[in-house]
Amino acid sequence: MQVVTKVRLFRSPYTIFFITEDLSILPDEQYYKSIGVKIGDCCELEIDGEDEVQKKLRVKTNALFLQPFVKECVNSDVYRSNVVSHLNRLGGYPACGTVFLKLILEPPDTEIIDYAWNERILRLIWTRVEIENAFSWLSTLGGAYSALGDYFDHCAEEAGRISLRQYKLSRMLGDEGLAARSRLYSALSQAQKGNLHISRNIVRNVAAFARETHDKRLIRMCQGVWAKLKYLRSLKHESQATEDKEEKDCDIKNGKVQNAVTN
Repeated sequence: MQVVTKVRLFRSPYTIFFITEDLSILPDEQYYKSIGVKIGDCCELEIDGEDEVQKKLRVKTNALFLQPFVKECVNSDVYRSNVVSHLNRLGGYPACGTVFLKLILEPPDTEIIDYAWNERILRLIWTRVEIENAFSWLSTLGGAYSALGDYFDHCAEEAGRISLRQYKLSRMLGDEGLAARSRLYSALSQAQKGNLHISRNIVRNVAAFARETHDKRLIRMCQGVWAKLKYLRSLKHESQATEDKEEKDCDIKNGKVQNAVTN
């Protein structure tokens, strides 16, 4: 005895499901996955059209029926045998006959809601929303402190602490791009505090990451911070040159005064 089932879900193309007392077969493993059933046997199935016209049962049922029906047919020998026997008796066919079952699945009146899973997903979504909101606030605040960091050392220090918080949040979000930008903000803070060597190393590492990920925006940000570093380095050299000149002038003046006193 065997049953050839043509399954039609929401007016979609038919899927053939072959059932015997020994096994049940769907044509492709994707059909098993689509209804959440462990993958069983798969093969190409064909139906003789004439036999289908002569021997065909038609059942219209709720779409929620399909998953447990296929699952039990795949896993339970007893259930599968009972299905085949019952459909043969229902169709009035001999024990060795083939039953063609047309199974039409209609949308359920009410959907099954997994409240436990919904609660988990909702908690994760709200956590991410709050983290992104905090990151936005820190970006605004960090930008303000960074702008003042060129004039006040304590503002540059606070901007560095904010960039560290942003880096931690970006790691929580799992966003490597945001983490790299946070490191750039930290590099800018280090440069404002005079640690140009540390800042250059950070920018080089972030630029290498940007080239690997082909992040054009991050590359342009690295170029901007690098230009800032070059400007601060030139200011540092000019300041150093000015100090050296003042010291030299002071030494010359001191020498002249000492010579005048000696004379």
